[in-house]
Amino acid sequence: MNLVRIAGLCLFVTGVLRAQPLIDFPTDNRALLQGRPRDFYMYVNRDFEGARSQPWQGGQFGFVRGPIRDAGKILYLQLHEGIDIRPVRRDALGNPSDEVRAAASGNVVYVSRESGASNYGRYVIVEHLWDGCPYYTLYAHLSSISVETGQPVRQGEVLGLMGFTGAGIDRERAHTHFEVCMILNRNFEGWHEAYFRKNPNNHGIYNGLNLVGLDPAALLLAAHRNPTLKISDFITGGEPAFKITIRNSPNFYLVRAYPWLVPAGELANPLAWTVTFSRYGIPIRIEAASIAITQPVVTWVKETGQPYTRITKNLVGGPAGAPRLTEAGLRFARLLTWPD
Repeated sequence: MNLVRIAGLCLFVTGVLRAQPLIDFPTDNRALLQGRPRDFYMYVNRDFEGARSQPWQGGQFGFVRGPIRDAGKILYLQLHEGIDIRPVRRDALGNPSDEVRAAASGNVVYVSRESGASNYGRYVIVEHLWDGCPYYTLYAHLSSISVETGQPVRQGEVLGLMGFTGAGIDRERAHTHFEVCMILNRNFEGWHEAYFRKNPNNHGIYNGLNLVGLDPAALLLAAHRNPTLKISDFITGGEPAFKITIRNSPNFYLVRAYPWLVPAGELANPLAWTVTFSRYGIPIRIEAASIAITQPVVTWVKETGQPYTRITKNLVGGPAGAPRLTEAGLRFARLLTWPD
């Protein structure tokens, strides 16, 4: 009888563990789960064509900022690579008092305590190994930080308190800027020194140029709908926007860090690799290519009627039907295999 009870307990505990989502909300604000985005996202102050507004949509992930009018339509050209989460409680002075917690278990790999060192203010980055691959969550604009670099953390463990440190934020717009990222290359610092020598890199390999952000809100919702969600399935389900083909190199970090990007049956050592990206610059597929090239080239762009720069993070330009890498795009492509 005791053995039966123990076995039943094990099955119960296993069920509980399996029900834990891959990633959870970093604060107590869960209005997104309840279909109340207005209460979840922090608004932005917008002054467009003489009209002032405070749209909550500007706190979402994606091209939600920098409006322009084009052919009678309003388009948004500025990419917001994270989400801005509203506080749910404030003290008597109006300061946010929400705890900011690890969205998943992992290790703290970077802590920036200097509020003026970047637009993020005080922030923390946690590394997670999901299915053996590295992913990173970033928690920014903190008023205080309670963890140290190298510290392991459990899902739900407090990292700090919400605040309004960083550029362009005041007490009223206090929020947690939250990102979920992939990393492009462990050799980033050498690449940065080659291209941006006059601009000091204060954040090592965790510089924003080396981290590419996923949509945290979509991932949070997907993980809560499906506790067994694999993040690789979430990413590969993205919509293709453009492809860049690069020469094969032992320094091509993406294929080592995220081997699931390469479909089964592809050549292990081809002449080149073709990387498919979403419009947000997220790699969603890598395929072997049999062409001999000396430098990266654009091999496909989705035709939308808009300039290529608007659907490629300004990485691809050129006239319709003749896409080419911009200067920024060439730098980006070279980062993928640096120092090749």
